[in-house]
Amino acid sequence: MALASAGGIGWLFSRTDDAVEIIVAAQDVGRGEVLEAGDLTTARITLDPALSPIAASRAAEIVGQRVSIPLTAGGLVTEAMLAPEALPPDGMSLLPVTLPAERADGLDLQPGDRVKIVVTPEPGQEPTGIPPFSTAEVATVALSADTVSTVVTLLVPEVDGPVLAARLAAGNFYLVLDSRER
Repeated sequence: MALASAGGIGWLFSRTDDAVEIIVAAQDVGRGEVLEAGDLTTARITLDPALSPIAASRAAEIVGQRVSIPLTAGGLVTEAMLAPEALPPDGMSLLPVTLPAERADGLDLQPGDRVKIVVTPEPGQEPTGIPPFSTAEVATVALSADTVSTVVTLLVPEVDGPVLAARLAAGNFYLVLDSRER
C-alpha cells in the first residue's frame, strides 16, 4: 500500500513538472477592448497539444493589443483572440446604446451579431409604412452600472453615426436581431 502511494505521489510530481506558465484573463474583457496589465494573470497547466496558449513570458507583448472576442476571467488567452486592427476600423464608428430590460430580454445579443436599429414613432403616433432602420454589428455587450439595463456598443458606418445617435437619444427605437447564420 505504501509503495502504491509513493508511486502515485511520484506520478503527481512528474505531471506538475510538465506544467508551463501561460497567460489567462484576470477579469472579463469585452471584444474590442485594449488589454491592460491588470486584465492578465498567469496560470500553470500541463500543456495539451490541442491548446495554443500564450506563454507567460510574452505578457508584455500582449498588453496594449485589442481582443477580437470577449475574454472570460480565468480563461486562457491565445493569439486567435487578439484583434489585428483597432476598433472601430477606418470609416466606422462605435455607438453605445442603453437597452432597458424590456427591450433586451430574449435577444441574447453577442459580439458579432448583426442587428437592425428600427426607429419607432413618437408615443401616441401611429406607424405609417415601413419604419426607417439602419444596420449595425454588435461590438460589445455589458450590463450597465445599474445592472437593470444592457449597454450594447454597435459598429456603424461613420456617416450614419451622428444621425443614429440623435435618433437613439430620443429613445424611440428597437433593436432587431438578424440571423446568426452566415
